[in-house]
Amino acid sequence: MKHFLTKTGFIFVLAATCVSCDKIKPPQPELQKPPAASGQVDQQQGERKAFADTAQKELDELRGAIAEFKAKAEAANAETKAKLGEEVGKLEADLRDTQQRLTELKSATVDSWNQMKESFGNSLGKLKNGIENFRKSAT
Repeated sequence: MKHFLTKTGFIFVLAATCVSCDKIKPPQPELQKPPAASGQVDQQQGERKAFADTAQKELDELRGAIAEFKAKAEAANAETKAKLGEEVGKLEADLRDTQQRLTELKSATVDSWNQMKESFGNSLGKLKNGIENFRKSAT
C-alpha cells in the first residue's frame, strides 16, 4: 500500500506539474511596427510642399501670360480675334486641367505621389508648349 501511495503521489505531482506548465506560457514578443523615421517623413513632406508651392507659382505666372494673350486677342481685328480667342480658350482649358492635377498632387498619398507628379509634369509641359506656340504664332 505504501508503494501504491508513493506511485499515486508521484503521478499526482506529475499531473499537477503538467497542468500548471500549460498555464505558464513563455512571453511572446510584442509585434511592433518599426518606429517611423519622423525626420525622413518630415523631409518628404517638406519636399512635396516645396514642389507644390513652386508649381503653383509657375502656374500663376502662366495664368498671367494667358491673361495677356486674352487681352491681345480682344484688341485684335475680328478675324484675328476669333482665331486668337479660340487658341486662348484651349490654353485656359489646359491651365484648368493642370491646376486640377496640382490640386490632386497636393493631396496625393505617399504611394501615388510619383505617379501624380509625372501626370502633373506632363500636363504642365503641354501647357507650356501651348503658350510657346501661341507666342510664336501671335508675333
